[in-house]
Amino acid sequence: MDPVVIFLLIFIFFCLFMVYYTSYQKSKSKKQLLALKKEKNATLFIALSHFYGLPIAENVLIQLFSCPDEYEFLANGNTFKLSKNKVTDITITNDIEIQKNNVSSIGGAVGGALLFGPIGAMIGGRSKEKTSKIVNSYLIFTFLDKDEIKYIALNCTGNFQASKFVNEFKKYNNKASTTIEL
Repeated sequence: MDPVVIFLLIFIFFCLFMVYYTSYQKSKSKKQLLALKKEKNATLFIALSHFYGLPIAENVLIQLFSCPDEYEFLANGNTFKLSKNKVTDITITNDIEIQKNNVSSIGGAVGGALLFGPIGAMIGGRSKEKTSKIVNSYLIFTFLDKDEIKYIALNCTGNFQASKFVNEFKKYNNKASTTIEL
């Protein structure tokens, strides 16, 4: 048998095995997650990175569950519980970061050099300012802790499931407004 054919058969077998194995791992972790959600009697689940408010590092992945009486934040084997009675607001807010970069155009320099010589290369390759806008979204839990307002912020950029927590809070929040003496 030709060595190329043997190599192709082994390669195809390897690719099929990897596809099967990754789909098996995904379904296994999804089953574990559903079992954990059912065990906690949670209505909502989301995984987001930590930004502010919990005693853990920034950008640590957090699993957030909306349980009947509390929100559970799981991160690095630690569980943080926030009673729904303490929560005064849940919202999604954005911040916009504008970055300006100077970029030179190699293609413009080459094109300018071909058409107009060295002066064309200088003009075509000159530095230009490029502006980019980065929008970050945050799921923010506002709560009272011993008459002090505190916040937990999670980065939810690009994750549209975060709005479900806001909607659930608005749907079931029937507390009277709170007055805090400053």
